[in-house]
Amino acid sequence: MATYRVLNPHGDVVDTKDIESADDAHAWFVDQKAEPELGWRMEVKTDDGDWAFFDDSEGDRKY
Repeated sequence: MATYRVLNPHGDVVDTKDIESADDAHAWFVDQKAEPELGWRMEVKTDDGDWAFFDDSEGDRKY
């Protein structure tokens, strides 16, 4: 289980929740967005206690 949080476009934490799977976390994220505006994001708490951007690209990004 991992801890996720939703941030609004202003960087304010809207909600935080422990969720079993990344798919469930994404569904929760979609439900938490109050309006369909750009800038909403979700972060996941890492093992060292930091927060990281939640990436749902499944590794298809090219660097």
